Amino acid sequence: MIIYVAGFWILLLVLTALAWIGRDRKNTVWGAMSEPEVGVATLLVVAAISTVVLRAPYATRFNGLDGAMLSIDVGLVVGLTFYGLKSGRWWTLSAAALQLVSATAHLAKATTPGMWRLGYQVMEQASSYPTLLLLAWGVWSRRRGARSAMRSRSCCGTRALPRSNPR
Repeated sequence: MIIYVAGFWILLLVLTALAWIGRDRKNTVWGAMSEPEVGVATLLVVAAISTVVLRAPYATRFNGLDGAMLSIDVGLVVGLTFYGLKSGRWWTLSAAALQLVSATAHLAKATTPGMWRLGYQVMEQASSYPTLLLLAWGVWSRRRGARSAMRSRSCCGTRALPRSNPR
């Protein structure tokens, strides 16, 4: 279990660092938040830290509906949906959909109080690694696109000219 948790934190922090390093340098810190990779990575870090700070003690965790985790998950769904609709990138909307699964775990626990504790835990935590994989895809595709743009601009020491539209 410790490897699962440590692996999550290492992956999250590495991807967040790569997202911030690869951001557009012309943007300020708040302007960088408009880039989906940076925004999603920051949302995930804030949600992960909030989860550690606000979660229930181990003995009572997942026994009943956890209001703090519900608010974190709903906030994350709203934030990821915002970035997904704003950017139009498939990976941000997919991350929002995965997070919606975690949010519905709370609905299932609220409507079925006798729900098995492990079932609630699995359903609530199921989207963590797939969301990180989607963020990795976003960071990788952004860096790949930036390198491609740099290569096309550096050809022959001049900017690449736009293609004319032959009719």
